[in-house]
Amino acid sequence: MPALIFDCDGVLADTERNGHLPAFNRTFAEFGVPVRWSDDDYREKVLIGGGKERMASILTPEFVAANGLPSDADGQRDLLAQWHKRKTAIYTELVASGALPGRPGIRRIVEAARGAGWTLAVASTS
Repeated sequence: MPALIFDCDGVLADTERNGHLPAFNRTFAEFGVPVRWSDDDYREKVLIGGGKERMASILTPEFVAANGLPSDADGQRDLLAQWHKRKTAIYTELVASGALPGRPGIRRIVEAARGAGWTLAVASTS
């Protein structure tokens, strides 16, 4: 039986640019964190694996001190967990609202494969 397995991020939709980036920026804004990643900034952040790890990259000693954030490991871990939970909720809202358009041609490919009787699946690391 023929099958077609898609990766979601970057294949079905530009989830990084249209989903994760706005979700990170909204999270920072909601928590009063003076950070707003541009597309260029985020291209660098994507090289860091994992959302919490990307968020942790802003927690330099200077940034932490200047913004009154926890400097101890437990405090930072708790803060990152709160930020990441909210970021995930925002991302989920964006997906549910249809704010992440499919990549050009993806609908045609899916419809053709489905019409030919192929099994379709989506794979993800998360």
